[in-house]
Amino acid sequence: MTKKRNIALRKKQDYQDRYIIRMQGGKAGLVEATSKMDIHEFRVFMAMLTMVLPDDDDFAEYEIRTQDIIKLYSLSDDGRYYEAIRDAAERLFNKRFVIYEKKEDGEIYKTTIHLIDETSEPVKKSEKNRIRLKFNPKLKPYLLELQREYLTIDIRNIANVQSPTSVKMYLILKHQFNLGNRRARYSVARLREILAIQDNEYPMYGNFKQKILQKTINDFEKYTDLVVTQLEEEKVGRAVDAVIFHLEEKKAPKQLEQISKKLTRQVIKSTNGSIVVASRTQDFIEEISPSEVIESTLIQSEEGVSTLDQLYENVRRFRIAKNTLKKWLDAYSEEQVKRSIDYVIAKIDKGEKIKSVGGYIFNRIKDADWGNEEVPKEVKPKGSSPIEIQKANQLQNELEKLKVDLQKEYFQERLGLVQTLVQDEQSLIAQLMIQLKNDNANESPNILAELAQANYQLYPNLDNVQEFLVNFDKGGIFQGYMFEKVEKLYPTKFARIREEFQAKALANGLNANTFF
Repeated sequence: MTKKRNIALRKKQDYQDRYIIRMQGGKAGLVEATSKMDIHEFRVFMAMLTMVLPDDDDFAEYEIRTQDIIKLYSLSDDGRYYEAIRDAAERLFNKRFVIYEKKEDGEIYKTTIHLIDETSEPVKKSEKNRIRLKFNPKLKPYLLELQREYLTIDIRNIANVQSPTSVKMYLILKHQFNLGNRRARYSVARLREILAIQDNEYPMYGNFKQKILQKTINDFEKYTDLVVTQLEEEKVGRAVDAVIFHLEEKKAPKQLEQISKKLTRQVIKSTNGSIVVASRTQDFIEEISPSEVIESTLIQSEEGVSTLDQLYENVRRFRIAKNTLKKWLDAYSEEQVKRSIDYVIAKIDKGEKIKSVGGYIFNRIKDADWGNEEVPKEVKPKGSSPIEIQKANQLQNELEKLKVDLQKEYFQERLGLVQTLVQDEQSLIAQLMIQLKNDNANESPNILAELAQANYQLYPNLDNVQEFLVNFDKGGIFQGYMFEKVEKLYPTKFARIREEFQAKALANGLNANTFF
């Protein structure tokens, strides 16, 4: 189990290359919580989130300087932002999230949580360009204890967005896109609620569309990695009741496409003596002990662009993660990796269908003797030396462990879906239990149904939902039977989870059939 961290103070200046933020999604998460911030408040809030690391056990006190925000969002350093940013940090103390969530009694509650627990600023006038803030501990389930359906974004993709409502809409729609929803439907009333738009603000839909929705669409197109290709309107009578956003991903803004000439991994010493190794990519950040030796090299081409980045541009369309590509380059020769990629892409361009492109490429890389006139036989993996053979074996072991971990995570996602469905759909349990009874009433009952019913235990002190869940959570025959029945009733929901994990498998060089 990963060791948790508990750090008293963090300074943004020690985490300058950290751009990733995470928060709980879903109807009971922060992504769709009712909240209202101006653009400066959003920037300070997100700067704080960049200092919350995935394995933190508790919130730290986060120190942010005005120049940290200016650098993070590439603002002009002409003095006009200093007071605005400092004042925004102080205003966050009065900001709050309104979340609608189901409590233990099964009822829906409207819960209000203040964002900031405390703020501190230096008394000395010359030091007033910095402020310390601490998240409300009640936000831990929404920012630290993230289990499923959480949003992860790189804030550089919204760095140039000036509208706070466009920032909020980006969080909402990016989360839907990451879940695999290319068509995201929201009622107009729900959007107004999430965005905290009062009844007297844009009371007519036409005005709401122009000032909020169209502004969002324009900002997405101009500044972000997400685009709304169509805004579909659903009407009840003559009034627009709901809108459907048709979403597509596009290349990130140009400033994010520029490749840094710095090392891929950069050591940042934090104020408490620990060391953070932050990647220039989005998908890697870890903390290591000061005693560890960090070796990091980056092969530069004549143009200053790394081999890793060059190859990644060729394979990113196949959903192969950059971190996976880096592991290949660490374990095998650059020549072998490059030629293997070129060979597979050439086959695809000729029309050959390859289901698991990442897995196919990796198999070519591993096989030093596979033949093709385009790939000379003398190309050998670096694994020919004992050290490199060890690296190759280590990579294979990591892939096997990743496969097992993904399968476990996949099972937990499916388990969670069933649990959610039986709690949200009032008639589902009755329907399932009737099906179980009918399967056993047949002249030739299904052996799985017989065993499932025999294993079902009655709990007189529990209601139907809790009794069902207790039996389901035990695992075994009853759980297996119900998985099969629920999946037949909700094939789209289960298919969405499967596709999400197949994409994860492909991105890491695994076979997509891992989850069948």
